[in-house]
Amino acid sequence: MTQPEDNMNTRKIGIINHWMVNNYGALWNAAGSVMYGLNSFIMLALVSRVGTVEEAGCFGIAFTTAQMLYIVGLFGVSHYQMTDYAERFPFSTYAVVRALTCILMGFCCCGAELVMGFDGIKRSYTVCLTALMMLNVIGELYQSLFFQKNRLDLSGSALFFRTLWPLMGFSGILVLSRNVLLAVAVQVGMNLAVTLWYRIRVVPRFLREPESGRSKAKAGELLKECVPLAVSLFLMNLVINMSKYGIEFVGDNTVQGYYSMIFMPAQVINMVGQFLFKPFLNQYAALLGEKKTKDFYELLKNQMLLIAGFTLVCCLGAYLLGAPVLGLLYNKDLSGFAVPLTLVVLGGGFFALCELFYFILVILREQSKILWIYLGAALISGALSPVMISAWGIGGAVLAFVLTHLGIVLCYFAVLPFVLHPRRP
Repeated sequence: MTQPEDNMNTRKIGIINHWMVNNYGALWNAAGSVMYGLNSFIMLALVSRVGTVEEAGCFGIAFTTAQMLYIVGLFGVSHYQMTDYAERFPFSTYAVVRALTCILMGFCCCGAELVMGFDGIKRSYTVCLTALMMLNVIGELYQSLFFQKNRLDLSGSALFFRTLWPLMGFSGILVLSRNVLLAVAVQVGMNLAVTLWYRIRVVPRFLREPESGRSKAKAGELLKECVPLAVSLFLMNLVINMSKYGIEFVGDNTVQGYYSMIFMPAQVINMVGQFLFKPFLNQYAALLGEKKTKDFYELLKNQMLLIAGFTLVCCLGAYLLGAPVLGLLYNKDLSGFAVPLTLVVLGGGFFALCELFYFILVILREQSKILWIYLGAALISGALSPVMISAWGIGGAVLAFVLTHLGIVLCYFAVLPFVLHPRRP
């Protein structure tokens, strides 16, 4: 065999290996995203089956608050770390910042309980679920490291197993004891065990020798970089959950329980959207770095069409089968919620598009523009949601969610061309 033929075969093998690695990583990323997305769904479903709608409402608002605190703990650093392909900051700096944000998360938990007026079972749920989310914040530090090192398989598998085993513990204990607090406590313990396993057995492979003096010195710089992202993410999740907090102030636990049940598909649609586009973030970064704007727009268009098509199919399924299927899972009568459920799925599609544009602007390091978009959306949603909920109840909450995220998508559409093609003075 001639040398050119050898080189051609070598290139073919390299291409095949590259394809297999990428697709293997994408499969694990999908599995991890699906498992994480199903986690809250399964937890709420089990709590609903063993308790009343009112108890599901208490658990739902506590879980939502813990997720908001999870965003505080992340502080936007994970998304920055995932896209820090040039390794501007060492891992030790990310670790120092994560420790500081976890402390902040604990203080914010106390503040949230006071502001919301939680007492009794809501307070207990919130404390336990916040502890669970704090461990997820720490786990995200390691998952982002794997993602940054182009090991999407490890990032996805870590998310999968860090969610699966604790969820199994929660489910088993809840079914046996019918005690939600005990089940969450077991879930926290198992999450800690799995997170420690990854820290001891996997993470050291990706760490360099410690860089003395750099971590703390650069921590302030990283925090400053991520403040716009942190505020934007907090506002993003506040906008997502504004309807739930509106119900908390103008509704009751029963309404909250039903709304929490029909809201879950929105998070599932967003989760599916994320595993469709997250494997391509590196490709987006490469295309933008090489100024291949035409190829960038082509990739963006294809992924938007994919998310839109998936959302429309799910809307049809939600209208025809969603209410009876969810009612069966939750063991509650949801027969009157076919239209609100369909709108929730549509809103989930808009939410997924928002996430896609968000990551693109993060890659472009346009954190300030993200901040302004979500600041405006939070103000409008904060004024809109209570009025619409007071007028139309659950239907008003759903409509406020859909309209707000449609508005955010339109804002991203307007902003992106100005970022990619700035006008020169």
